[in-house]
Amino acid sequence: MECKQLDFNDPATYDNAFRGMKSMFLRRPAKVSQVSDMKRLLLAAKQAGVKKIVYLSLLGSEKMPFLPDRKIEKLIMNMGFEFTFLRSSFFMQNLLTQHLEDIRDHHQIYVPAGNGKLSFIDARDVAEIAFLSLIHTGFQNNSFKLTGSQSLTYYEVAKILSEELDFNVNYINPTKHEFLKRCKQRGLSDAHTSLLANTYTAAKNGFFKRMRLDSRRILQRDPRCLWEFVRGYKSIFSY
Repeated sequence: MECKQLDFNDPATYDNAFRGMKSMFLRRPAKVSQVSDMKRLLLAAKQAGVKKIVYLSLLGSEKMPFLPDRKIEKLIMNMGFEFTFLRSSFFMQNLLTQHLEDIRDHHQIYVPAGNGKLSFIDARDVAEIAFLSLIHTGFQNNSFKLTGSQSLTYYEVAKILSEELDFNVNYINPTKHEFLKRCKQRGLSDAHTSLLANTYTAAKNGFFKRMRLDSRRILQRDPRCLWEFVRGYKSIFSY
């Protein structure tokens, strides 16, 4: 398998990366918040002959026009690509990345999501679905809502973590202002912080609580559940 370098922030890498490519899996990097940057990349892909894009988007993006993901979906459609939109719920892996420091060092989850339920999905299941979308027909010009098999509040997530790990984890439900203040203290950009705050507000209002059968139908099995995920990564949470 040939590997090529692609730097979203360096258009000089686009031509070589896209040369000979017909189908592409695409996900917006968290630090790329300007849709104009993605438009530049998509134009280069189009000119290089890319026909099909499987884009990993966000659950409910079609109802949240402020999200960069929704704007990128529209770009892909308007530019005439054959598309598949995988609108995923929150990744369980977020607990291992953006929440890991709070969980491991402070034994808490700190997000302003209130009692909102989220249908967490394992990114490994999403990766499998993305692969199937790329290699098989029947997915083109369609969107799929990817959720796990449970819809949980962060209070329930904290309980599962506490049961599977060797320490108790509490869910701290800060105000939006308190959350923004902590993000600023940790050096996150204003654009990224604002997007996170708006997304958690949407979670608080129930945008991510619904569960759909798309994941089960495509995988032909039940998606992984959160307790299974936590048990499998216990050594990282406890490191």
